Amino acid sequence: MLNAGVDTTGVLRKALESAFPGAEIEVSSASPGHFELRVVSKAFEGKTRVQQQQLVYRAITHLMSGDTAPVHAIDRMQTLVP
Repeated sequence: MLNAGVDTTGVLRKALESAFPGAEIEVSSASPGHFELRVVSKAFEGKTRVQQQQLVYRAITHLMSGDTAPVHAIDRMQTLVP
């Protein structure tokens, strides 16, 4: 759970950077609680698009769980291999 005033975009970015070291990561807020992600990582090599997205969701699931979760939805997710 995040306190009011916490930069959710920054928290999302840090969670993704931790899960995908060295990745190119873009996070933008589409509307309150809704975000768009772009992750370019070598970790996606040899994986299907669904497997790539599952890795991303695994990295941020703690931000999407519970009644007071700061992330309600990922409206757009782009996963790419460099």
